[in-house]
Amino acid sequence: MALTLQHQTAAQFAARFWARVQAARASGDLVAFHRLISWLYARVQAGDLTNDQARQSFNAAYGRSLTLAQWNDLVTTRLLPMHQRWLALQAEGDL
Repeated sequence: MALTLQHQTAAQFAARFWARVQAARASGDLVAFHRLISWLYARVQAGDLTNDQARQSFNAAYGRSLTLAQWNDLVTTRLLPMHQRWLALQAEGDL
């Protein structure tokens, strides 16, 4: 099921989402940072967002131009491990 946005456009949502990710990282709030990345990964896996939508929004937020291969590498080496750490924290009840 695709995300249904009623009070903002997809571009506005993406800008706000990545701003929250950047703010969590900058403030050192790794719990929030991992939670947000995990949410994004889960939404892509559920089919609510496409991999390309996530990549394009990341590129826009960070001023990057990652190719699909570079994005897939980022997902595999950075985002998936964050998602797995978040799930492990939830399973241990550490939150």
